[in-house]
Amino acid sequence: VHSKGLKLGIYSDVGERTCAGFPGSYGHYELDAQTFASWGVDLLKFDGCNSGSPERLAEGYRRMSLALNKTGRSIVYACEWPFYLRPMQQPNYTEIKQYCNHWRNFYDVYDSWNSIKSILEWTALHQDSIVKIAGPGGWNDPDMASSVTRQFLFCFFVFLPQLVIGNFGLSWDQSVTQMAMWAIMAAPLFMSNDLRHISPEAKCLLQNREVIAINQDPLGRQGYRILKDKTFELWERPLSGRAYAVAVLNQQEIGGPQNFTFSLTFLGNGLACNPACSVRQVLPASRDWGVYSWISSLSVEVNPTGTVLLKV
Repeated sequence: VHSKGLKLGIYSDVGERTCAGFPGSYGHYELDAQTFASWGVDLLKFDGCNSGSPERLAEGYRRMSLALNKTGRSIVYACEWPFYLRPMQQPNYTEIKQYCNHWRNFYDVYDSWNSIKSILEWTALHQDSIVKIAGPGGWNDPDMASSVTRQFLFCFFVFLPQLVIGNFGLSWDQSVTQMAMWAIMAAPLFMSNDLRHISPEAKCLLQNREVIAINQDPLGRQGYRILKDKTFELWERPLSGRAYAVAVLNQQEIGGPQNFTFSLTFLGNGLACNPACSVRQVLPASRDWGVYSWISSLSVEVNPTGTVLLKV
């Protein structure tokens, strides 16, 4: 796997059994961590099935985190702690970030527009509790891969936050939306597709350097929804250098392109464009829009289920 320029991920479970009924890591956290390190593993996805009580769930995630650190190998630790805890109690994200590099919040992603929509809506509804904790060293996972996409992963990453771009379920505009919104949400980017058969268009979108730069901006702030107006949503993400990434999402599923107009005073609590700012479109195609004053309005044409990603 490493010879292909890829990273090696592996799956285990905090409980006695995995979700599929295979042996988990309970009672063997240190041994499993040492074994994974000796195999050259770069990421551990640690599931939460069959974990018992909330206390045992928390103990398992903490112990595996300490065990991984003791190996001396840099291994990304992908947790499902809050996903399994939320039905029983409100997750303590401050504690979770102390132990995990990123953590699952929502249901499996599927290769469909409905799945992408549900993830975005859940994230927006819970943004007050999850956005503030994200930052360098710890990130919110909007989703996890399901069995629908698992067949394409071979031996690389399993059950990870997934970009389903390059499969079959999303239109081009919906693929643009997933790439743009995952960058806005500061989500870890993992491809879930067959690398042997990916289209040039999907490859170009997934390797878009401007979008990746937004996703991996060193400020490390997660974006959030600031406006919902009928079928349109306006999202922003603070970036380093006093810049902002702005996404205009059109949830309309029928008809043709529609225009959405908003004032630049909406952005950054009125400070993003004060007294003036330059605007550049990143997706669906890159082009400069020029310089605007603080009181200007932008009119954006967006295709149904599409997104226009801007940098202000």
